[in-house]
Amino acid sequence: MIYIFPKAIKPEICETIINDLITQDLEPAMVGIDDFSRDDPRVRKTSVYFVPTDKNKKVNQIAWNYLKEANRAMFNYDLTYFQGLQFAQYQDGGFYDWHIDSYVQNDPNKTRKLSLSLSLSDPNTFEGGELEFYNGGRPIEEQNDKTGEQIKKDLKSRGTIAVFDSRDWHRVKPVVKGVRYSIVCWATGADFK
Repeated sequence: MIYIFPKAIKPEICETIINDLITQDLEPAMVGIDDFSRDDPRVRKTSVYFVPTDKNKKVNQIAWNYLKEANRAMFNYDLTYFQGLQFAQYQDGGFYDWHIDSYVQNDPNKTRKLSLSLSLSDPNTFEGGELEFYNGGRPIEEQNDKTGEQIKKDLKSRGTIAVFDSRDWHRVKPVVKGVRYSIVCWATGADFK
């Protein structure tokens, strides 16, 4: 299930977010489970950074508000914690192969339940880099009477926010030209039962 807010964030705000974050000295984020972190170029080729909450409160608030709104509208999950944002930059063939965001943690009350992706780049400035969801070989599920093609277009549009179940398989296809910037984050809660 995907809940999409097409073009929810104005282009000038997206540009401000990009310019602000690329000038900060951000800590790199790696794929990790508990204490094990790795970056495997066969799985992911991208630059991803932690966004400090103390310097970027507005961006964090925007993401958290959209996560809560999508949760009320579609998912109705018990959410207790908001994980900090990550800023991603895909270029020169950058991609993130099929994966899920949910994983078992030491704390059963901090299971990732919802994922958020905010597309910051103007789609005319890059090629490739599509956010895709695996739906068992079936067409992408329809939302608000939109076709699968319209959903794909919405997902690539600047300022669009997608909120989805963290157990859903998804990927970012390789960027073949330009740079794709995005924000990702997660909301957690008690284990699914």
